[in-house]
Amino acid sequence: METDSVDSLLAGLRVDDRSIRLDCTAAWLRSHRHRLAVCGVHLATPEEVSHQGFTQDAIVPDAPLRVAARHLERLAPFVAAPDTPAGLCLGFGRLPDPGQLVADARVEAAAPGFVPHHGSHYPLGPHTGRLVDVLSAHAGSRTTTVVDPRLPQYSERLHAVRVGLHYDNVWTSGGEGERFPRDVRVASADRRVIHNMGPGPRSLVVALNMSSLHLSDMVSPGNGRNIPTTKQLRDFLTEHPDELSRIVCAVWTIEVGDLVVLPAGIALHDGSMQRRRKASHALVFAGSFPRRAFYDG
Repeated sequence: METDSVDSLLAGLRVDDRSIRLDCTAAWLRSHRHRLAVCGVHLATPEEVSHQGFTQDAIVPDAPLRVAARHLERLAPFVAAPDTPAGLCLGFGRLPDPGQLVADARVEAAAPGFVPHHGSHYPLGPHTGRLVDVLSAHAGSRTTTVVDPRLPQYSERLHAVRVGLHYDNVWTSGGEGERFPRDVRVASADRRVIHNMGPGPRSLVVALNMSSLHLSDMVSPGNGRNIPTTKQLRDFLTEHPDELSRIVCAVWTIEVGDLVVLPAGIALHDGSMQRRRKASHALVFAGSFPRRAFYDG
């Protein structure tokens, strides 16, 4: 059942050292509050599986709820502290001079035989990122990650289309990825730059309080090498519906030309086009980006 009140959704929200943090200042968040919403989640209903193409027990975001100024106090603990590791941070910003970079990356991603996560390295200002893919999303879709025959982890069922909220668990030919022990993933996480090329805005849905570290501690406590999968989380939430009801997601609007930096292997996430009237194409790079690598605050 979807929560229809921001107050009730945030009432039990608590931060700990496994939570996803917003890598900005409190003042910046206040000035960009119009781009922030929150939502709960639910497991895909039979109707969503049969008519909307979600895989069985997919984790589906509820409708986003706008955040008022008074709600920011409840979210303040999720603003990153100076010592918060990059692997737990959702960053914001813009690419410097993206014109030629975007054009070159789009050509590569459209080439026959291109394999997601195995693209070329590109200079991103003072940083470097490996091309992951160009992701296209239609207006109105509740989530954006779809079954891709090129990626076994996103090809669960022939008739399923939508993956739902998920953790990324990939490994590239260059050694980047999320398959590292817990301390390495947190300290020097392989993060995703998601740059919105438009023509319209898109949303990123990120669970603040159900990172893969939370799940590891519940399904394999004390095991620092455990790398949980989305399937394990679905099974866990099916068996523990109270935990499902506690998940709170930030829903961030990525305007055209803006980007986010996402710890995709640690943060439970997906894109969303709910309430969007135009399609969006996003260019995605992977790399070990430091905190505030592209921050324009």
